[in-house]
Amino acid sequence: MKKTFAVALTAMALASPTLSFAQFGNMLGNLTGNKSSGGNAGADMGAQQDQLVRTYMAAGKDIQTANGHMAAALGINAQAVDAAATSDSLSAKDIEAQDKAISANAAAQSEALKSGATLKDAEAKTRYAQGLLSLATGVKKYMDLGKDAQGFSSGLSSVSPMQLGKLESGAYIVKNLPGSVSNLTSVLRRAIDFAKNNGVDIPREATSLL
Repeated sequence: MKKTFAVALTAMALASPTLSFAQFGNMLGNLTGNKSSGGNAGADMGAQQDQLVRTYMAAGKDIQTANGHMAAALGINAQAVDAAATSDSLSAKDIEAQDKAISANAAAQSEALKSGATLKDAEAKTRYAQGLLSLATGVKKYMDLGKDAQGFSSGLSSVSPMQLGKLESGAYIVKNLPGSVSNLTSVLRRAIDFAKNNGVDIPREATSLL
């Protein structure tokens, strides 16, 4: 019964954008007992989560690199991620911080383009092309995570309730990956259109994703 409740709780956490991970962890902490055979499954899920998080964070770092290049090319400031949020971090909070910075930078660039920002010289065009390549690299990594995220999501039903609280980072990625792919694909498409209109050499890696 407790395991059934924990699985339902996990599903609720994935479905509700208003349920914070702190709340999720506290609710799980109220569960006791059921210390049965979920250990092996939990260990395997932990390894899956580590790989999922590292790849997701690495993809985010590529996007941040792209944002830096593009912002410099457009003459605007890029928002940095807290130094604690590195590719080695497994914290859901750090993952979320990176995602928020990516969203903020995308919004800033969109506003700059609406305001008539241009690429002033050849150096700016080269910098923007570098940003396109990094952006495409990051988007591809996000896309390639789909199967792993789906497998992790399915595996959440097989772990013991007491281990679910340790899988918050993976649960966050399962919940947010589809939106990240969709949003960043749109960002990439707009960036390519801007590049075409401004005489930028567009990397093949970028156009191949659309």
